Amino acid sequence: MKRRKKIFLFLVSVIIFYGCNPSWDVTLYSQKIRGSNKIIYQYDASGGRDSHQSGFAILDSAEEFNMSKITSLPGSYFAEAPRKDYIKLIQVNSGENPTNAKDTILNPSKHYFKDIKGIKFEITEYNDTYGSSPMNTGLMEYEFETIKETNDSLIFENVTHKSGIELPSKVSFPKGNITILEDTTGRIHRIIIEKFIRMKGEIYKPTKPLEIVPDQAIIGFATFYFIPKKLLNSSAFTNEGIFKQVRK
Repeated sequence: MKRRKKIFLFLVSVIIFYGCNPSWDVTLYSQKIRGSNKIIYQYDASGGRDSHQSGFAILDSAEEFNMSKITSLPGSYFAEAPRKDYIKLIQVNSGENPTNAKDTILNPSKHYFKDIKGIKFEITEYNDTYGSSPMNTGLMEYEFETIKETNDSLIFENVTHKSGIELPSKVSFPKGNITILEDTTGRIHRIIIEKFIRMKGEIYKPTKPLEIVPDQAIIGFATFYFIPKKLLNSSAFTNEGIFKQVRK
């Protein structure tokens, strides 16, 4: 009887060990910080027992990315291009969607500083939008003819609209929240840009039926897809302030 109990306890310990220490299948993107040996990683990892984690981490260039050793950054959006000694982050608490219109305000819900890997971080948190924004947040899609990279931005030219808000023919975005999606040959399928939205506008109030309410606080993100009209290779761009996939 004691032997059976020992075997049972051993099996339970094995299950707990492997449940808490999954073998991670990780998709990684990385960007360099200009003038620094630090690398910012954007990770999406799945493991055993339905484990899933995603976020950002920062490591020295000589360090190998390891899910069991990283410290996730306390934010999901770079308020400006990351600098070697100072990084400003924005976090929108979408998992705590306000249940009342008064819970969403344009002012931050929290603001603090933190030191990570010898870099000073400034973190600003906001509450998510009460309801949803029909036009100002969400997915937008465009095509472009030409593109130019500078030290601090990407500039798209001859832009044509497919869905979402209208943009001018020439538009630029600061580095930090830019991801290049490419295939194994390096051909770019689209360039993805996240933009933080903090404004007043129309929202869909979460009532039945849905009701559009003007002049409400909107906190969230717009995701821009820019699709090249011509063949474009990722080697044409640096990864300073631009996320590119890390391939094994």
